[in-house]
Amino acid sequence: MEIAEHLTPVLHRIAAMSPDLGDDPVLAASLVENVTSMLADAHRHYASGHDASITSDTLIADEHLATGALHAERMQHPAGAMLAAEVLFDEYLPVFVAEVGATTLDELLRASRALHAGIWRRFPAGAIAYTEALRQRVTTANLDSRAHIARDLHDRVAHGILAGLQRIDLALLTDPPAPERTAQLEAAAAQLRRALGDVQNLAVALHARVGDDLLDAALARHVADLFPDTEHVTIESHGTPSVLVNWRAEESLTILLEALSNWWKHARDAAVRVVFTWTDDTVTITVQDDGPGFDQAKRVGGRLGQSTMRERAALVGATLDVVSAPGAGTTVTLVVPEGAL
Repeated sequence: MEIAEHLTPVLHRIAAMSPDLGDDPVLAASLVENVTSMLADAHRHYASGHDASITSDTLIADEHLATGALHAERMQHPAGAMLAAEVLFDEYLPVFVAEVGATTLDELLRASRALHAGIWRRFPAGAIAYTEALRQRVTTANLDSRAHIARDLHDRVAHGILAGLQRIDLALLTDPPAPERTAQLEAAAAQLRRALGDVQNLAVALHARVGDDLLDAALARHVADLFPDTEHVTIESHGTPSVLVNWRAEESLTILLEALSNWWKHARDAAVRVVFTWTDDTVTITVQDDGPGFDQAKRVGGRLGQSTMRERAALVGATLDVVSAPGAGTTVTLVVPEGAL
């Protein structure tokens, strides 16, 4: 079976419809390799006697993800690949029928389905890989922006607050004011110190990176940086931890750090327990403190930053639940899917 001979005009037509393929030798080589592989799959599908053209059980097979990643790298939209698939099916179906020797109606139907299966099974995986590669780019850009903001908070805002504190301290030491003014200056200094701590913690949180760590290990690392002088935070992990995709792990870490930052603001003298529960499909994280809690029926400005946390959770397909009551502490529950989709 000389596939290359019959395939040449089809490849020329596809290349004519997508000029970028001809200008990019890597994409052109990928096209030939994938089309040849598709047709080989179609022949195997026909020879096996399968009548179905549905191949959903292999739509995200690892061996088909590389093509989508390559297209994303070259900024080739999946629609171009779909158009090429239509051309291939339309042009090659008569050739394929002749190659397999289909003559009866049943054989012709089986040949059509086999060719469809051989071609189609590549494209969902390719589109998924393309989307994942682009989403990774967005995540990287977002993290870079956050790192830039964190540097500015640390190098500019925090240093400005520190300079103001130093001037107040210097005034108190070198030119003692009246007692009532001293109390006012000391109160202002205390407020500035709290603001400085908040800015420093925000800078650390914005600069959050999971990196190669598991989510629970990354959280433990950031807790040690953010709250080095407290023994009130405990972190537990149950089940078998797994690596989350980067964009999902980073957003989850940010949500958890926000929950802990709110514990620090409102209940830092109370114990807080973080529990990771890993299953095959999800990881459930609870952040539970023994603090004063709050009335959820009352809208308190800035309380828990719930809207932002929920928005972040929705972005990664996670769910967020907050339960609290006066005198009963607060529990934040985040459920994150572990898959790539």
